Amino acid sequence: MMIEVINLEEQLEDMKAKLDKFQKESAEKDAQIKRQNEHIAELEKKLEKKSFEASNEGLSTKDSNKESSHSEECDDKCKPKKDCTISLMSVE
Repeated sequence: MMIEVINLEEQLEDMKAKLDKFQKESAEKDAQIKRQNEHIAELEKKLEKKSFEASNEGLSTKDSNKESSHSEECDDKCKPKKDCTISLMSVE
């Protein structure tokens, strides 16, 4: 009977040691997960910022292209054509 008590005490101590080990590992894993989540959030912010910058660059490029093509169209419409003035002169 004494052997059984010692054996149970050893098992109890072994279980407590394993429980402590698992708690420590769990805390380490939680800390690791927290660091990874923070890193993911940081990367998402960077990605969002780059996407925003890229979309703004695309818009500014499109706007400048529209402005330059608009000014070319205006220049074409606003300038008197040489052929037209010559023909007018020849008619007079």
